[in-house]
Amino acid sequence: MNVKRSTSLLTLVMLLIIPLISVQLSAQEETRTLVVSTFGFNQDLIDKNITEPFEEMYNVDIIYESGNNSERLARLEAMGENTEVDVIHFAGAYATRAKVLGLLQEIDVDALENYDELYEFAQDPLGDHMGIGHAINSHALVYRSDLIEEPITSWADLLREDVAGFVSVPEMSTTFGPANIIMLTAAAGGDPLDPEDWEMGWELVPDLADQLVTTYTRSSELIALYQQEEVWFSPYSSFARGNLMETGVELEFVIPEEGVVGDPIVVSIVNGTENEDLALAYIDFIISEEVQEAEALDLVDSPTNMNVEVPEDIAQLLTYGEETIDSLIFMDQEALNELLDEWLERWNEIMLQ
Repeated sequence: MNVKRSTSLLTLVMLLIIPLISVQLSAQEETRTLVVSTFGFNQDLIDKNITEPFEEMYNVDIIYESGNNSERLARLEAMGENTEVDVIHFAGAYATRAKVLGLLQEIDVDALENYDELYEFAQDPLGDHMGIGHAINSHALVYRSDLIEEPITSWADLLREDVAGFVSVPEMSTTFGPANIIMLTAAAGGDPLDPEDWEMGWELVPDLADQLVTTYTRSSELIALYQQEEVWFSPYSSFARGNLMETGVELEFVIPEEGVVGDPIVVSIVNGTENEDLALAYIDFIISEEVQEAEALDLVDSPTNMNVEVPEDIAQLLTYGEETIDSLIFMDQEALNELLDEWLERWNEIMLQ
């Protein structure tokens, strides 16, 4: 099914009820421009919920630069001090790399009217107030309930004999690739948040490799594998849940006993921008209850504003609700950033054996 909910007269409602942002922009006779680097997904819904009302409210033209995380990080790094981008959206791992490279600047959170409405994990996901978690993605388990008799309850079940040859996991190079190791560590009895325990997860990777029919790099690939009945069991990213449900096969979505991996989608101000005031206004706008609710109802993003409420049929398609939020495990992105090249080489060696 393709679930969509639209907020009636959204632009008018936002103009009337969104609180006055503490960043007071001076009256502008000339239209200014804000350049936002983002993923490029669901642009029609983002235009409805964010672009059009924000442009009208602040007499601004938003120009979007789109692409995947790695492409946009490379472009931002190449620009250096001569940046043409004001605001950038990244998955957590890439936001961390941008911070390490000195490409981001501190956000004045005192200027954000809606900051205190955010979950704690979203308020400062990078440290030093270099980013705000405006959405949350999660990585849990899904399986074919019509083909697997014994219920899936744990990350350790990826190694069960009855699912051998029908398992897929994300490649190490993807956003959630390192989660394979983190959650296998938890399944082995280690602490997924302690880098010293991660070797426990690596010890299980050869056994995991023997279970796989293939790995995947995009959620669209995983969806096709389920449709073709090549995969019965896998981790999945929450933003793909609606599309997985549309496959028509019998799927059970599981919050494993060890928990699920959470990854905030981070919005940051680019170091060197000349439009810091607009950048702050934009960030405050997209974390407001009204905008976050509209994005959630349209299944664009899972909200990080604690005040957002959505119907149950929508909630089940999002990373939403007390049980899910409490189960989230956030990877140590700074530690993983230092290990990633080594892990990629190690992963590829095992997978090619």
